[in-house]
Formats: sequence, C-alpha cells, structure tokens
Amino acid sequence: MEDSAKNDIVSSADLAATAELAYLDRSGKARLRSITPVVSEGVPAFTLTYAEAEAAHEISASPEVCLVFSDSRLAYAGWSPLAVSARTEMVEDPKGDDFLELFLEQELRKYPPSRLYMDTLVLRRENWWYTPRLMFHLKDFGEPRPIVRRSVPADTGVIAWNSGEGLRAEVVEVGDWESERIPLRFAEGDSPLADAPAALLFHDFSVPDMEQETSLHITGHLSGGRLAVESREGSRELPALPGLIARFRAQRGLKKRCAAGIDARGGG
Repeated sequence: MEDSAKNDIVSSADLAATAELAYLDRSGKARLRSITPVVSEGVPAFTLTYAEAEAAHEISASPEVCLVFSDSRLAYAGWSPLAVSARTEMVEDPKGDDFLELFLEQELRKYPPSRLYMDTLVLRRENWWYTPRLMFHLKDFGEPRPIVRRSVPADTGVIAWNSGEGLRAEVVEVGDWESERIPLRFAEGDSPLADAPAALLFHDFSVPDMEQETSLHITGHLSGGRLAVESREGSRELPALPGLIARFRAQRGLKKRCAAGIDARGGG
C-alpha cells in the first residue's frame, strides 16, 4: 500500500467522530456496529467496554473486518468517506491504564457521553469500571475505497456481506425500512452482483451531544438489490431525553455489566 493511501485511512480515523465496523460472526455471516475511531502511534484503533466483552471476542475471532467512514457529522475538516478491509489485534486492558494513556483525550473529544464517567480524575475513580477496555488495533489494510457520504442518515444505511473475495461494505439508500424485502439502491450506482447473507445498519445520534443514540441492525439475504429480512434488532427512532431516574438506572446497568465482564476476565 502506498503511503498516501495509508495516510488517508489514518486521517479519516483521526478526524471522524464515528465509524461503522463490519465483521463476520462465528457462523461466517456479516455483522455491523458503530464504533468511535481513535489512533495510536499512527495506527487506527477502537475500544469496547467490558460490558461488550462477548461482542469483542466475536470481532477478535473474525478473520477480517471492514472499517467504514460514512458519517461526517461532528468530524473535523479534512475528513473523507472511505471503506477499507483490515484485520484486528485485540489487547485486553482490565485495569484501564493503557486506555487512559493512549485514548482518553480522543474518547472525551469524540464521544461526549463518556465525559459523564471520565471527565475528571474524581469521576474516573468513582467510575473505575468504565476505563478498563478491550482495545482493537487495526492492521494489514487492503486498498481503501472511496464511498458516498451518508448525507441523509434517515434514508441511508451501511450494508455488509461476504462477497466470496472478502468482506464488502457499501452505503445504500433504503426504499422501505419496514418491508420484509427491503429495496436498496447502492449509492455508487449499479448494485454489485451479490447473492449472499448480509447485514444492514442504521445508526443515528443527537448532535452535538450524542446523548440520544440509536441503531437498527437487520440481517437477511441480499439478492437482486433487495434484502430479505431474517432478523431486526433495535430502532431507528431516537429515544426521548432520559429523566433523572432513567439516567441512574442506565448507569447502574452499565456498571453492573462492565464489572461482570471485568470479573470474568480476572481484572476485578
């Protein structure tokens, strides 16, 4: 890979506030999720809390991933949309020391909700369970491909499938989210010739605070420009602003899941 192509990948990871990650689950089917991209010593990365330990280990077991930068909201000037295949290397950090050293500033800047737990030293001590992380460093990149920016998030999504030559992800315009055979228009033109299991992701958040966030993940079979739906998880509707009691319950639930994940790995 030429230095300019690698620089494009690192630049997008550095400037983006959010990205999508496609990977293969244990059955070999594509899955998608949103991540907060960060950079360490010129290497794109992302982290997950121990509340998502199960998903983290599934991502780690995927033979390849596809990193997608499609959403320019909250990105810095110079961001450009692209997709690139890669492999991941997961490093466990059950004490959170490496995360704090490498990624704290980036996470606080890119993901405002984290400030509730980590914005000060006192908060980091009180919320000790939030800083331990499963850290993913990306390597062995393929050639990056330019993709279409998601200019109207309500009508667009990211679809991923195993093309037989590797994991592929594209931005698509969605004709009817509620259909059992969802019509898709590939934003780059003609639909790629694909007849394979696929996953479709819609991700949205409130700007600029990201306090309200939602995702809809749909799996099914992609054929002829349509996705025959097999499962739906989540919603496209942003939740209402939580009240004090709802915030407390959400924080308590997150703490419980994180602490359980840390204890299971012997880090508690």
